Amino acid sequence: MKRFKIVLALITISVFLSCDTDRDDINLSKAEANALNLIVQNGEWQITQFSLNGSDRTAIYEDYIFVFEEENNLSANSSIDQVTGTWRINNDAGSEFDSYNDVDFNIFFTSNGKLGELTRNYDVISATNTEINLNLDMNENGDTAILSFSKN
Repeated sequence: MKRFKIVLALITISVFLSCDTDRDDINLSKAEANALNLIVQNGEWQITQFSLNGSDRTAIYEDYIFVFEEENNLSANSSIDQVTGTWRINNDAGSEFDSYNDVDFNIFFTSNGKLGELTRNYDVISATNTEINLNLDMNENGDTAILSFSKN
């Protein structure tokens, strides 16, 4: 019986020590965020999908070209409009609506117009040199969104 208690105690300690509390997933996310920073600053991008609260709004942005510049400057240019904003990629905001285990893509336009509705803190779903897919599961306002960029 004493041997059983010792074995049980060792197993319990092993399980406790093996729990992942070092947040190495954050370190991986930092590396992914750094890589995405380089990808997004290379070229011009167009929105290929934007859905807000289940409503497809892609067509509103078909004329816009987005350039993610150094120092987090963002320009959105169309044939009739030129708007500036900011962008940032990081390894997470960590709010109650957004966990720490992903990469965030933040877009901010001060405009209250159509570009203003792109202002969100998105989760990066996937990214390549030619396509970036973002998602907003639900924010504090209850909004959900899907946003995809393709290199122009």
